[in-house]
Amino acid sequence: MARPSMAGQRREEILDALEKCILEKGIQATSLEYLAETAQMKRTILRHYIGNRDEIICALSSRWAKVYQSQWQEVILLLPKIKRVEALIDILFSPRTNEYINNTIIGEALFSEAKRLAPIKLDQKNNMKQFIEILNVELKLQFPKLADDKLDLISHSLHANYLMSESLLPLGMENEVEKLKKASYLLISFIST
Repeated sequence: MARPSMAGQRREEILDALEKCILEKGIQATSLEYLAETAQMKRTILRHYIGNRDEIICALSSRWAKVYQSQWQEVILLLPKIKRVEALIDILFSPRTNEYINNTIIGEALFSEAKRLAPIKLDQKNNMKQFIEILNVELKLQFPKLADDKLDLISHSLHANYLMSESLLPLGMENEVEKLKKASYLLISFIST
């Protein structure tokens, strides 16, 4: 009987180790040697299952893109029937756990590689596109008379506030995150009037 393939498990172990390395040293200081040591594997094993350092970073970006997509599906299911945009703002700017903040650090590290690595740039663009599309749909449902161009500008503004809040989380600037949440509510209140 053939042995089951370890490829999927090894791949996940390598990507988990890369996340750990990012949190410990940052993505720039994470060498293939350090990653192999953290994963408790030889460098040749890393290369066999995923590839070189850049390919491993791209694989992590791809994994996170799937996570974001799944999270959006969960968030949409949580929204109430009325005042969905306000509920979405509550979710986007809610208090965060340490695990969430660590995930934010990993996400920002991947974002920093987008200029250098085309697959990550594509993942980041797709993440943004999905975010904006969801905001556009929710805004259109709640404010059907709003012109599409204004709706899109508001979605981009909410997205910018969210990205800024994510950047502030690792710095422990919760008061500033709260201000961004209030600014997002204020923006929505202008539509309502």
